[in-house]
Amino acid sequence: MVKKPGVLLVTTSPLLPVDAGGRIYTWGTTAPLAEDFDYHLISLATPEELAEFEADRAELTNRYHEVFKSFRFFLRPPIPAEMTRRGALSHLWFHTTHGLPFMDVSYYSAEVVDAVARMVVRGLIDVVEVDHTQMAFVRRFVTRVPAILVNHNIEGDLHPFWMTDRWNRLEWFVWRAFASISRRNTRLVEIGNKYGFASKLFISARDAARVNDDCPKLLLPVPMETGPPLPVNSAPPLSILWLGSFDWPPNLEGVRWFLEKVWPILAGGAGQFELHLVGSKPPSDVSAAGRNGSIHVHGYVEDISDLRRRADVLIAPLLSGSGVRVKVVEGLAFGLPVVATSKGAEGLTAMPGRDLLVADGAEEFAAALRRLAADTELRQRLSDAAQTYVRSTHAPRAVAQIKKEALEVAMDSSTQPSR
Repeated sequence: MVKKPGVLLVTTSPLLPVDAGGRIYTWGTTAPLAEDFDYHLISLATPEELAEFEADRAELTNRYHEVFKSFRFFLRPPIPAEMTRRGALSHLWFHTTHGLPFMDVSYYSAEVVDAVARMVVRGLIDVVEVDHTQMAFVRRFVTRVPAILVNHNIEGDLHPFWMTDRWNRLEWFVWRAFASISRRNTRLVEIGNKYGFASKLFISARDAARVNDDCPKLLLPVPMETGPPLPVNSAPPLSILWLGSFDWPPNLEGVRWFLEKVWPILAGGAGQFELHLVGSKPPSDVSAAGRNGSIHVHGYVEDISDLRRRADVLIAPLLSGSGVRVKVVEGLAFGLPVVATSKGAEGLTAMPGRDLLVADGAEEFAAALRRLAADTELRQRLSDAAQTYVRSTHAPRAVAQIKKEALEVAMDSSTQPSR
């Protein structure tokens, strides 16, 4: 029997359950390739994620083995803000010496590097697939086989060098000096190609355009099957749905903007609108908004199918961030009309006005929702166009082929040493 090529996927967090945008993207672009490659997984995990796995070990193990020949989790390391001063300075010096990015929120793990190197030496791995630039440290220390990098976003935009109030004035200046080095290292790896990746794959064409051409760049859209079209309800109120995790800063920023700027405009039409906020870890101010009879803060919901079926529109009121909002693609796949800011629609090739509505100011955003409330024919047109767009751009088979070809080209190329 012909041996399949071995691919090692390294990720910042476990992939199951597939209940978040990043997991949807990574699992969706990996699972279809299980017949073509012997996939292995090494993942960092928080204590909470490890506990989640242990609570459902048997079922999750079976699901992982449907795709991966082996999988291992390693505890995510602490960041400098969680270390002693001596430990933090040692950490920063190590990262500076080795030219590592993200030294402030580094996921560097010597255990992971050792585990990857051992698998390569044993001949199990022909190419390493690095998921997120935060795992790029693996390529820095393991160069015997080629590697590709899958970018969910431009990580340097999302992770500034966090300051801490623990430092005295002298330490603060030292911290600032390391901050400058960290930003430089991040740009060299993420915008440049310091670590010699054979190719870089991007969820967003806009993000890809920002990266230089030192290696091939490919667009790897979110793979998504279209679901049964949702019914278009004509009776008020218009049910507005927001989905996401509140502990991602751009999400929380966007929700607060909507509650503070947009919702008061809509609230004048009593009984015409209701808002459903769904996501883990809602902060107290968002939870308090749920005391309004028209606003429902659900927190984490394992199965959102019923909420999605009853929704009339999905909103994506983002003001910052990069990449693509996977939940937006998921909503479009079900034919759910979407109203997004320009940032919320960023990275998609969907056409504003045809496939979704784009509105940036509070008045404009509220006006778009009022249009949908008053025009069921518009909702139906958007629903139909959204599903047509997803079928043409996000078909899982076509997306999987893009990554398959990237892996094959990487294995055919000579290993590029770290620069």
